[in-house]
Amino acid sequence: MRISDKYRFYLILIGEFFIAPLLIPYNYYKWRFGKCKKTFINNKERKPVASDKISVSIHEWGGYDSVRRKKINKIMEFECGLKFQQQRFGRYSGNRNLDICITISNPELLSYSLNADKIIHVPNEGMDFAGYSGFFERIKDEDNQYIILTNSSVNSRQIDFIDEYIAYMEANPSVGLLGISYNTKRHQTLIRNNFNPHIQSFFILTTLDVLKEIVKKNGGFPGLGITHKLLLIRNGEIRFSNLALELGYDLACILDNGTVYKFNKSFKSDNGRNSWEIPKGDYRLHTLTPNAINFIKTNG
Repeated sequence: MRISDKYRFYLILIGEFFIAPLLIPYNYYKWRFGKCKKTFINNKERKPVASDKISVSIHEWGGYDSVRRKKINKIMEFECGLKFQQQRFGRYSGNRNLDICITISNPELLSYSLNADKIIHVPNEGMDFAGYSGFFERIKDEDNQYIILTNSSVNSRQIDFIDEYIAYMEANPSVGLLGISYNTKRHQTLIRNNFNPHIQSFFILTTLDVLKEIVKKNGGFPGLGITHKLLLIRNGEIRFSNLALELGYDLACILDNGTVYKFNKSFKSDNGRNSWEIPKGDYRLHTLTPNAINFIKTNG
């Protein structure tokens, strides 16, 4: 009989409790005495993208309204919803070909008509990752292309961003995942002194080949089938970024001031905490526009 995800999560915590005498000093050492300045070792670059196609996956849960207000703990409340995501991508007028697909769980709960050309129904187990996985299965045999994985929790603010985000990726081939928000901690653990910077999963720009590498290394799509939210964050969102780092890629996040912060995993003995130059913790606590897509600041 399969152990429920809730019990799996607590079994992980029990395991951490028993090895805490080893984990706590190890994490404390990295937290306090890691290398002062991290050296970037770009030992891997993405395979080039020749296609002008950008495949966009927007995931939605049927119980949400198309426009809603989102409030998370101490994070400033903001407006979001599928309506704004469809507007955002529908207004694109650049030279690339956007292929937009909406994945939806519990469609029977929808209170409005879903107007979209391509819709995939997915189970709610795995939440966003069920949608991302269903989308991946649809396109995995296609040529390499840029991929946007996102959900309806992106801030409603509208800007034209696609071409400049792609331009950044083209100029930075070592970046495996580009996001708009991050968290530097794994909160779902008994180990307080931990530093696990990762891209938050409500918006990720990557390529199909990088996504294939992540899925292959994980032995399946990260987070798929997980029903417990805390376990999903550990084994879905955080695992997704860690796999990209383990593969040798950099991660990058666009901040609200338009700068792009890039980080990697240069040293196993150093978790990067002492060379981290931007706010620690959940980035959404440090911005007036949480979950927002921002312009990239250009020189001059």
